[in-house]
Amino acid sequence: MSLISAGTQPNVYTVPEAARLLRVRESWLEREAAARRIPFTMLAGSYRFTSDHLIQIVRMHEIKPAETAPLVPAAVRKRRTAQGKGPLPAGVTQLRPRPRPGPRGHHLT
Repeated sequence: MSLISAGTQPNVYTVPEAARLLRVRESWLEREAAARRIPFTMLAGSYRFTSDHLIQIVRMHEIKPAETAPLVPAAVRKRRTAQGKGPLPAGVTQLRPRPRPGPRGHHLT
C-alpha cells in the first residue's frame, strides 16, 4: 500500500493536529511516540503523523468484545438480597452502622 504516489501530497499532521483528531492529550501522544509504542515519522526533529499512522493508532487501542463470555438470561441470573449484595457466607455476621453522636446536619459555629 503506497500512501504517497507521484503528484500527490501526503497528509502529515503535527502533534497538536493529530491529538485533536484522535481526541487525546498532546502529552499522551508525545509520550507514546517517544516510547516507540505508536507509529510516527520524525521530520526536522519533530513528531509527525500521517493519516495511516492515525488509523494504526486507533486500531492498536481497539478493544473487541470477548467471545468466550456467554450471555446469561435475566431469568437465570442470581437474585440479590434487598441490601444489594448476595447472601453472606456461613459464619459471617453482617455489621450494622454505629449511630453518630451529636446533632445531625447542624453546624455549630
